[in-house]
Amino acid sequence: MQGVEIHDLHPQGYLSFDLKHILQCLHADVVCRHWLCESVECLGESAQELEGLAQSGNTVAGEEFIAIATRTHQVIWGTFKGRLPHEQQSTLTIKAIDSSQWEVFGEQACLTKIQATFKDVRPARYAEDDQSY
Repeated sequence: MQGVEIHDLHPQGYLSFDLKHILQCLHADVVCRHWLCESVECLGESAQELEGLAQSGNTVAGEEFIAIATRTHQVIWGTFKGRLPHEQQSTLTIKAIDSSQWEVFGEQACLTKIQATFKDVRPARYAEDDQSY
């Protein structure tokens, strides 16, 4: 899959967005998928719920994923893999990397939405290595 990195920064030097903003940008592409959350570390009202999903290995519907992410203040680490019901592998992957950047891997239409919404978007330096779930 093709990918991009998002580096939008607040004037004080920290990221100016989080998972909820990426999901909002890709809303139609998120709600139609089921999501697997892996290796999540986060802060906020629903932090325990999001981290619990990752620990359980259970998938979550797109609308519920958005609702949980909306109540999360900051995702520090995490990989979020979205798969359409008829697909065998994930076709949309979102990664948080140490609160310093986000990566999105998917179809060009999704990446174009990211590029149109965020200011500092660069080609991903690394390929998405595991699409399975």
